[in-house]
Amino acid sequence: MKKKDKTKNKEDMPEINFKQFTPDEGRIYEEAVQAYRAAVQDGKKLKEAYDGYAIADVELRSLIQADFLKIMIAERHFAGREPLEKVASDLGVSPDLVKDTYGRMLQEVGITAANQFGQEIRSVHPDELKTDD
Repeated sequence: MKKKDKTKNKEDMPEINFKQFTPDEGRIYEEAVQAYRAAVQDGKKLKEAYDGYAIADVELRSLIQADFLKIMIAERHFAGREPLEKVASDLGVSPDLVKDTYGRMLQEVGITAANQFGQEIRSVHPDELKTDD
């Protein structure tokens, strides 16, 4: 039996950098999300909603569309308690896409929380970390 190499560390958490929008990009983002939301509320599938609002910048379009799916998952699954399979079915996308996006959302939340904790703990003076027990 081979011994496990204890010198290997777990993978470092991936760094997540949230895009800082220019005022114009922010306006496009808000308008697109409103248009997508209206289309979905009118019973359109996600692809139809996306096709109904053109965004020239391919990178920005991709980011907004990915965010909108996350918004739908947050609203319908977390807030509305709908199963992920129902969210996928209603939006006309594969359950795997919704589950993968859901997993990325949880990972992003975990990384953001860990980074925030790391920043907060660094700002504490070492003497403040001492306990009386």
